[in-house]
Amino acid sequence: MRTLLIALQGLRGAPIRSILVVAALTLGMLGFVAVLSAQQVMRETISQRALLTGGPETTLSVTIQGLGTAPEVGRVLEQVKRRTGAASASALVEDTHTTIWTEGHQEERSRVTFVTPSYRQIHPFPIIDGDWLSPTSTLSPRVVINEPAVQLLAHATHPQLGTTEYREPITVIGVVRDGEDDPHVYVMFDRYFQFWTHDLILNIELSSPSLDQDVVKGAIKHLNGLGAPIELMDIHRTDRLSSLAAELGTSSQVLLILAVLGLASTVIGILNVGLSTARARSKEFTLRRTMGASRAQVAAVVLVESQLLAVGAAIIAFGGSFMLFPMVVGTFGAQIGVEPPGYRASYGLVSLVIASAAAASSSIIPALLSYRRDLSSVMRE
Repeated sequence: MRTLLIALQGLRGAPIRSILVVAALTLGMLGFVAVLSAQQVMRETISQRALLTGGPETTLSVTIQGLGTAPEVGRVLEQVKRRTGAASASALVEDTHTTIWTEGHQEERSRVTFVTPSYRQIHPFPIIDGDWLSPTSTLSPRVVINEPAVQLLAHATHPQLGTTEYREPITVIGVVRDGEDDPHVYVMFDRYFQFWTHDLILNIELSSPSLDQDVVKGAIKHLNGLGAPIELMDIHRTDRLSSLAAELGTSSQVLLILAVLGLASTVIGILNVGLSTARARSKEFTLRRTMGASRAQVAAVVLVESQLLAVGAAIIAFGGSFMLFPMVVGTFGAQIGVEPPGYRASYGLVSLVIASAAAASSSIIPALLSYRRDLSSVMRE
């Protein structure tokens, strides 16, 4: 307790030095926490977007043709899922002939995808408003749109879905965040046959960690042999989580190196302040030694002073990063169309640990110099 009181007295006696050290530590901690935040935001947002657009690990897109009715598609989808052991399976069609119409004008930027309700099991879109698609019998098509489509339809009085020959009014039942930049409209799969103008090119998405393309090809061939009128056109993986892991790891290492370099510059700056004031404090050390303080006690005062400044800097850095974090990650998340992660309370502990370590490392040399100075050499100065 006595050492703590002496350290507080020393800090009050040199306010400019204390402010400089706290400022250097605060800036260093803000930079370090900013890098940690950037790593978290980059990793979670990019991984989230990859999951929403490409599906979880081992997601296969199987393109087939030959089917002509919704019941046929349903039976084939169920058989393929069962024979391949897929955890999730969905059928979808992206029809460039069917688009959104507003006020009698075709919205060419909009994408329309006819999907089965299980599509969201593979692409877990966050629902912003309303509900996801369900097999409900209604007169007009019930659709789910993404956030860019909300802006597109904001001022439309009678939006419609269809082709140049045939269109129907739509009812928006939900809004999702799908990671897409362009307007995207999701419609129940069976509605596709109302606008069917050409041969059906069907995509079946299968998702399971143990999926194998050869097994899927074998299942399609077996169904074909049993009389199912299907022809395999293409099969490929759509998931990107594994490929992104290495890229994210490299980027994280680069950011961490930059953070360490910034932290090293902070330590060097504080060390310079400590060395420059060590000789100036020789009279203080002399007085304390003549009053009975040992070398270890004088060195301990220097170390305790640095830790008190570190605690203050960590509190300021934590508060500053907490206020800046929502603005930074909100902008980043909005740019790539996904929900940004929240602020982690552990950053406060990280700030305290790093600030304490930086302050301790920068005060070790001044503390050792104080410890090694004998009383006679101090009194001669």
